[in-house]
Amino acid sequence: IPIFLVNTNIAKTAVPVALLSEATEELAKFFVAPIVLDQLMTFGRKTAPCTYCSLHSIGAISEEQNLQYSTLLCGLLNKHLGISPLIYMNFFEMVVQNLAWDKTMFKVFIEAYHAKK
Repeated sequence: IPIFLVNTNIAKTAVPVALLSEATEELAKFFVAPIVLDQLMTFGRKTAPCTYCSLHSIGAISEEQNLQYSTLLCGLLNKHLGISPLIYMNFFEMVVQNLAWDKTMFKVFIEAYHAKK
């Protein structure tokens, strides 16, 4: 399950719902991803609008794809929150054997999905 985490010093009350809906819509073109926003941070001792993000996924992390994600997500953060250039983003390839969901290992869902194809 992919997850997009956004830590920013923009107040939660100032984050438009449109950011969440647009990011979800755009990321759904690649995969389904929950989006989590948090706050309170500095970037290089600056208190200007900034963010630290991470995108976690199974099998969808590569240099080529990460450039697409970075372009898309940094564009959305700039458009909706006015953050630029203080955006730092990490990409994490998750190992399916290390994930669980609702008392079941996520690997079971992946195997069932591939068995239906």
